[in-house]
Amino acid sequence: MYSSRILPAFILLSVLHFAPGASSKEIVVDDADTSIVYTADGTLSSIWQTTIPSLKPEPIDSTQVHAGTVHSGSGTAKASLEFTGVGIDVYFVLPNLTTLFVLPTFSIDGVIQPDRIKQAFLDGNGAKIVYNAPVFSKSELSNGTHLLEIAGNYSTADGNTSHFIIDYIKYTQLEPSANSNRASIIGISFGACFVSIAIAIFMNQLL
Repeated sequence: MYSSRILPAFILLSVLHFAPGASSKEIVVDDADTSIVYTADGTLSSIWQTTIPSLKPEPIDSTQVHAGTVHSGSGTAKASLEFTGVGIDVYFVLPNLTTLFVLPTFSIDGVIQPDRIKQAFLDGNGAKIVYNAPVFSKSELSNGTHLLEIAGNYSTADGNTSHFIIDYIKYTQLEPSANSNRASIIGISFGACFVSIAIAIFMNQLL
């Protein structure tokens, strides 16, 4: 019988076929990265500032923010990032005020998404300033290129306006060669199995 010779080949096939799928990596984009596009008309109702704002009663600690920089947006100021990946997270510095400003909106590929700004305030547990505040998260995106947009708001009727401080953005990207490598390994394992089976049958006939 040659079944004992063929068995190891099938075991090899099973192990390789059920190898883990594509791995992923996280890309961190600081607010000062040039891949983030900031737009504003420069008026009081639409402006970006790169200096760390002076907040009362407690100033922002520059050592607590990513890379020591932030972008502060007011009014209809807008930030956008084109990225390739399957998920994305946005982190703000949040002054924990009792009255929230008009909140900015987040959209992926032109579709407005729910944010976590209020929850991030609550997660701050009463801190005067919340650092590394996860204000937006989107996962399970199709593996491809997407556009994140963060847009402030300004109301001429009551004068309410958005004020928000971007610290950094983090997105998840699939390793580009993981799937192809796995497919190659499976293909090679199939070929090796067939060769092993043929050799086992041939040797069995000689014995």
